[in-house]
Parts: sequence; C-alpha cells; structure tokens
Amino acid sequence: MSAVVARSRTPSPGWALVAATVAVSFSAILIKAAGDDAATIVWLRMGMAAVLLTPWVLRDARRGVMPKGSAQIGLVLVSGVFLAGHFLLWTASLKYTSVAASVLLVSLHPIIVTPLGKRLLGERVSRQMLTGVGLAIIGMVVTCAGDLRVGSTAFGGDLLAIAGGLCLAGYLLIGRSVRANLGVAGYSAIVYAVVCVIAALTAVAAGVAHLPSPKVALACLGLAVICTIGGHTVYNWALRHVPVLLVSVSFLGEPPLAAVLALLILAAVPSVATVLGGVLILAGLALALVDPGARSGRPGDIAIAQ
Repeated sequence: MSAVVARSRTPSPGWALVAATVAVSFSAILIKAAGDDAATIVWLRMGMAAVLLTPWVLRDARRGVMPKGSAQIGLVLVSGVFLAGHFLLWTASLKYTSVAASVLLVSLHPIIVTPLGKRLLGERVSRQMLTGVGLAIIGMVVTCAGDLRVGSTAFGGDLLAIAGGLCLAGYLLIGRSVRANLGVAGYSAIVYAVVCVIAALTAVAAGVAHLPSPKVALACLGLAVICTIGGHTVYNWALRHVPVLLVSVSFLGEPPLAAVLALLILAAVPSVATVLGGVLILAGLALALVDPGARSGRPGDIAIAQ
C-alpha cells in the first residue's frame, strides 16, 4: 500500500523535465545581469545552491541515502568534476569561436549519450525518441548555421565546446547510474560543492579571484535558486525515473526558451533562424517526452520517495 501511495505522489517526470528546462533557460539572462567573470559566477552560484540544499541533505543523511563506500563516493566526485568541466570549458570556448558554434557543439551530447546509455546502462531507445532527438539536433543546426565560422582560432574554441559536451554526457551518465540508490539532494549538493571548489580554484589560477559585489551575489542567488535547484536538481531527480537520453535532449530546449525569455524580458527580437530552429527543437523534445518508453524507470525507483 505504501508503495502505491508513494507512486501516486511522485510527480510526472515529463512535466518535471519541462519545468527544469524552463528554469535553466533563465541562465543567460541572469548571467548577463551578473556581469562578472565566468569562474566567479560558477563558484558563487554552485556554492549557494549547495548551502541552500542543506536541510534536504540532512534529511537524506537520516534516511541513509547519502553516498557510501569509496566507489560510490568516487563516482559522485567525478560527476562534480564533469559538471565543472562542462561549465568552464563551454564558457572558455566562447572566447575563441562564435556563440552559435559553441552552442551547437556543446549540445551534441545526446549523440554521445545514446550509444553509451545502451552500452553502460542497458537502456533501450525507441524509434520515436531517436526521431525526437534527431529533430532537436536538426533544430540546433538550423539555429546556429548562420553564425558558424571557420579558422584556426575558432577550431580551438570548437574543441573546447565539444569537450564541454563530453563532460555533460559523462555527468548525466554517472547521475543515471548512481541516483537509483542516492537521494537527489545529497547527490546534488556534493556535486555542486565540487563544482564550486573547482571554479574557485580556476578563478585563483586565472588571477580573477575577488569578492563579488551585491549585484553579482543577487544575480547568482537567482541562478542558484531558479537555474541550479529548480533546473539542474530537477534534472537529477528525473535521472532516476527516465532514460538518460531524455534528460540529455531536454537540455536542448534551453536555447529556444531562452530566446523567448529574452524577447519578453529584454525585448531582444530573435532571428528567423532562431525561430525556425527553436520550433524544430521544441517539436523534437515534445516527441521524445510523449514516447511511452520515456516514462520507464528502474525497478525500485519509488522505494525511496526522491
């Protein structure tokens, strides 16, 4: 009976992914509002998110769903390293290549997740979900094609963006593998703390370490609450209930939704390519979300209400 009750109270993973994608779409606006260097924004944002999750981390500790053993703890720490690599490498790529090329290349992680999810996790992907992923990636190409450029400097930036996409794929694959036995708050807080430390060390190494202004702190608080807890933490929750590929492709919904938010908040009119590509991305995401196989989780997913 308790399992039935727990199942009935479990939020819909599909709607959770939609909410998370909307939440992370505020990132660009809040980062622009912060107006500080990337490393500072990342360490402050992630540090705040880890602290804000403390009450739920304590709850996970009481329930015994925190990482245990060297292997599990090691995987969680590596997950944090991957997420830090994603943020920092992608941000660094923007200095050397176009925004379009960077966004496109960092967004190719579903292509990496698809075969690795099957090989490492045994997840089967339906034709409908593959079609949705393909449609979303085509949408990314349409969105970014007009601003792509070729050159020796751009090539280095492209490699950084690809590395950022690889890191995100690794982060999602590890999250899917360990979340079956871990509470979402405890897992997420440790990952965010690792990202915070790595970003802070990066700021020191780059000579940009400084005390953030109140304006920066407020913007980073928004990033922590809306984009990190409301976005990335919800993605981490969903990793326990849906195939990793579905979470991966959900990230592709961020660019078109960010364009809509920029239009509504900043009056920034998107280009025709952005609109057409965005329609394809969102259509692909919708196709993947309504796939019956997208709602399949692992056995025992509802045993711990996370």
